[in-house]
Amino acid sequence: MPSFIPRLLAAVTIAATTPSALAATLTVQVNNIEQAGEMHLAIYDDAAVFENDTGEKGGAAPGIIDGVIEDVATGSATYQFEIPDGTYAIGIFVDANYNNKMDKNFLGIPKEQYGFSNNARGTFGPPSFANASFSLSGNLALSIDL
Repeated sequence: MPSFIPRLLAAVTIAATTPSALAATLTVQVNNIEQAGEMHLAIYDDAAVFENDTGEKGGAAPGIIDGVIEDVATGSATYQFEIPDGTYAIGIFVDANYNNKMDKNFLGIPKEQYGFSNNARGTFGPPSFANASFSLSGNLALSIDL
């Protein structure tokens, strides 16, 4: 066996098992949480899913690569995710009454806090994926204000 083969195999094994080779660390700080409740944070890798998600049902779904659903107190909260490099958008809402959806008034205006990556805002609905998206290439820290 040529002498470079064991070194090549060792290098491939190390690269394949090193976490930084598999994913980047995305750190998300959520600010201005005014009411305790259940944080619903979703990281979308699909523009159509992002733009059509109205918060009617929390939880995992196709087009959502990662996220978190957990109790949160007032103030701020920080989350870390290990995901592959790519283009993503984040949508967040705090479910204050734990009914697993974003409550809205009779006009469709959210009654619970929400936010998006890039602090993007939409008109009569969520912002476009283009306005809320970011490119992840290596480690990245984002701050989102509710």
